[in-house]
Amino acid sequence: MAETKTIEKSPKSDVEPYVMQIQDVDPMETAEWLDSLDYVLASRGPERVKYLLMALEEKARREGVDVPIASTTPYINTIPAERQPPYPGNREIERRIKSII
Repeated sequence: MAETKTIEKSPKSDVEPYVMQIQDVDPMETAEWLDSLDYVLASRGPERVKYLLMALEEKARREGVDVPIASTTPYINTIPAERQPPYPGNREIERRIKSII
């Protein structure tokens, strides 16, 4: 039977992520995945790693895995600039009022 262990916490992080709070039931498989990630990072770069992680997350969601939702997204604004309505006020008047206050 495989020995269980907890993944060691990275010294760079103050926050203890979810993976640090659970037991690794298959450390050899985890090591293989992490080695693969290291290889892709070294040979193809961080953009490829990001793509693969997003693809894995998408596949897991489609298969019904309850994946935690990321608190950050790659979007600054979900409305494209060309579809945004014009500013509803008069910026010059508002600037003058603000300078008086």
